[in-house]
Amino acid sequence: MPRKAAFAALALVAVFSSSAQAQYNPFGVQQNVAVSTVTGGGWTQCYSATMAVSIGFNAENVLNACTQNEIMMSGRVTGSSTLLLLAAGNRAAVTTNTGASNNGITNTVNGAEWYFAPNWSWGFAQLGASVNKFECDTNAGDQRMCLHTFDLGGFRIGAVEDLNESTDYEKVFYQRTGATAVPEPSSVALMASGLIAMGGIIRRRTRAA
Repeated sequence: MPRKAAFAALALVAVFSSSAQAQYNPFGVQQNVAVSTVTGGGWTQCYSATMAVSIGFNAENVLNACTQNEIMMSGRVTGSSTLLLLAAGNRAAVTTNTGASNNGITNTVNGAEWYFAPNWSWGFAQLGASVNKFECDTNAGDQRMCLHTFDLGGFRIGAVEDLNESTDYEKVFYQRTGATAVPEPSSVALMASGLIAMGGIIRRRTRAA
């Protein structure tokens, strides 16, 4: 392989490696996800506490710590390397006020049904599911998570309920800016030159054969 073509091919690999960073983009409610999958996919932990700890009357303990435009709510056994349940979405959308009452109203965000109200509750359920917000969602199911937004902690992670005073389970929040790695114009040009060079090599080898 000519030196110039070899250099172009190596440059092409380097550009793809740097620009195509692995991103974890969960859609809907996800179960049993490794923490390493989340943190390796562009998310940074911004808040954690046992389910016994209140997140504040307006979830301010979480929202003051998690300020980027994408947020993920998750729950796990305290200290576990596996998240039992998670869902993520635009921060403003998942904190849209759906009313401090058992009105059944949810806000569909990124494949999950979210609800939020100050001095009431904050949580999600699987896409299309109905919720019974009293104050947290009490409907049966293993793809539901709910935290109180008053002086209690968190009610449920999946089918495990009555966790308001539990230190055996914890809520963990992650955040990210939502920016996706996009190659710079110069990188695109370099990729193009690499592809051209590799195409020339293939053509020459085909003719030789």
